[in-house]
Amino acid sequence: MKETHKTRKLLALLACAVAGSTHAAVEFETPGGWKLGTDGWIIVQAHRQNGDDAGTTGFRMTSGTTPSLFAFTVTSPAIDGITYSSRVGLYINSQSGEGNFRNAGNVGNTGSKSLDPREMWAKASASWGEIVIGKSYGIYQAEPVLADASVLAGGLTGYDVVNTTNALAATFNAGYMYTNFNAGLRYNSPKTVPLSFSVALYDPSQIRNTFTGAGADQTNSPRVEGGVYYNDQLGSAKFKLYGDFTWQTARHCTVAGGGACVQDDVHTRGISAGTTVDVGPLNFHLSGFKADGLGSVLMQDVDALDAAGRERRSRGGFAQLVWHATDALSLRASYGRTRIDDTASTPGHLAQSRIGGAYYAVNPHVTVYAELARSTFSLNPVFGRPTNTRYATLGGRFVW
Repeated sequence: MKETHKTRKLLALLACAVAGSTHAAVEFETPGGWKLGTDGWIIVQAHRQNGDDAGTTGFRMTSGTTPSLFAFTVTSPAIDGITYSSRVGLYINSQSGEGNFRNAGNVGNTGSKSLDPREMWAKASASWGEIVIGKSYGIYQAEPVLADASVLAGGLTGYDVVNTTNALAATFNAGYMYTNFNAGLRYNSPKTVPLSFSVALYDPSQIRNTFTGAGADQTNSPRVEGGVYYNDQLGSAKFKLYGDFTWQTARHCTVAGGGACVQDDVHTRGISAGTTVDVGPLNFHLSGFKADGLGSVLMQDVDALDAAGRERRSRGGFAQLVWHATDALSLRASYGRTRIDDTASTPGHLAQSRIGGAYYAVNPHVTVYAELARSTFSLNPVFGRPTNTRYATLGGRFVW
């Protein structure tokens, strides 16, 4: 179907960031075989939040979950059987970087107000696979990101805070975590056979809790991530199975006020697994994760530890069904949930999200969409109370 093909093309664009792959919609080639390409998208949407707290209620016009993108890729001809390429992806939000203070948001120099070079990598490709150096999206829990229809359309604000200064948070509130773009060294095995794998060493992160003030800020070794993938076909059904992991340590853990944590060294570790199946006009994704010391929304950086510096345990799952009803129209329903456990010093919470959406491809480059969503927290750590927020979103994107 025409819409299915366009959806896969769009996912190939997004995979440039996730897997260090190259794709160019506008391309130029020299007589010597060098290629220069550009691709990207512009996304703008309006969303209304109706919550049970003033901080979760309001109207915004934003870029959605993923900021707008301008990307440039350079690819060499084969040299001794190896093809070299490099890519720079510049992301920028349409909205003010100061929440709903639109004039104040036009000045300053934070990532939400200026060009954000999320992708900056070089790659060597040959029959033995790929080696990628530089900054690209992490391996752990990247598959739900690719599957989520809200990543390039709609989504939820982080913790349902309506006047967030950043991009929206897709379904990261409930279902899976955001692992961010990372500097590192990555190897991807050849994809000429159904079974493949990836492994990477990444720049490590502090492990902390921004709500309580606890955190470990000394990182003496890289973060390690890896994934195994199996792609195959049974009759007309195409399916993918995957599993991935992450592991890191940090030390010098202190609590709010500068005192020592209950332990000086903290560890983060997580596993996730899932499947994506295409059968005729239907696409189904199911995934789940379990983690210690990673937190619940943004991996490692927000609520990974409790107030005493202990690693917090979290787990979650995400399910989504997309029906390509016609050549141009796709309908989607999804459910996500994430639970982070209570500890002796910090209460946990259960977050749930439900999203329904319609996405209409006007032509191969223009898509308009509408989403209705509900997001709940048994205890929202931003507001210190349960929250229940409903969303209505209308938006559009131009992709090249």
